[in-house]
Amino acid sequence: MLIRYLQGGYNTTDLIIVSIVMIFALVFHNVAQAWVASRYGDANPRFSGFLSFDFQRHLEPIGVLFLFLLGFGWPRPIPTNSRNYRGRGRQEALVWYSGPLAYLLVAFVATLVAAIFAALGSPILARAFILASSVAILHAVINLFPVFPLDGAKAALAWGNPDVRRFIQQIASFGILGFILVFFVLNALNVTGALQAFFQQVILGLVRLIPGL
Repeated sequence: MLIRYLQGGYNTTDLIIVSIVMIFALVFHNVAQAWVASRYGDANPRFSGFLSFDFQRHLEPIGVLFLFLLGFGWPRPIPTNSRNYRGRGRQEALVWYSGPLAYLLVAFVATLVAAIFAALGSPILARAFILASSVAILHAVINLFPVFPLDGAKAALAWGNPDVRRFIQQIASFGILGFILVFFVLNALNVTGALQAFFQQVILGLVRLIPGL
C-alpha cells in the first residue's frame, strides 16, 4: 500500500482507511477460523486467545509489514489439531475456508459503507472504502490458492484426495519458489483478476439490493 501511495495510486485518506480496514480484516480472519474450530470441537484456538480481538495475539510483524508495503499481508496462524475434527477432514477444511470468507465479509461491509458515503455525498471516503473492499477481496482470492501455507492449501490437505495432497506437498517442497511459481502462473492466466472481479460484482449486487443505496 505504501508503494502505491508513493506512486500516486493512493491518497492519504485511501492509505489510512485501507490500512485500518485491512488490519481489522487480518484479525477477523483469525477470529473466524478460531470460532469455527471451536464449534467443531477443537478448543486449542480458544485456549490460545484467538477468539479475542486482541491485535497483539493475531498480528504477525512481517505479515503487517508486507501489508503496508505491498498491499498483501497475513496474521499469525491459529493453533489447531486435526485429530479433534470429524468428517474425514471436512470440518478442518471448513475451518480454513472460513478465513477467506471472513475477508469477503469485510469486503461486503466496506462496500456497504462506501455506498452510504456515496449517498451522503462524500466521494473521497466512498472511494477509500471501495479500495479497502478490493484489497480484502484480493486477500480472500489469494488465500483460496492451493499453495502452502495459504488457507486453500490447508483445506485441500485436510479434505482433498491423495493426488491433491501429493500435488500440494510437492509444491510445498520447493518452499517460497513454489509459491511464487504458482502465484505467477495464476496471475499470468488472469485467474486472480477474474476471481477478484467476480466477487466484487457479487458484493456490489448484494449491496444494491439494499433500499436507498
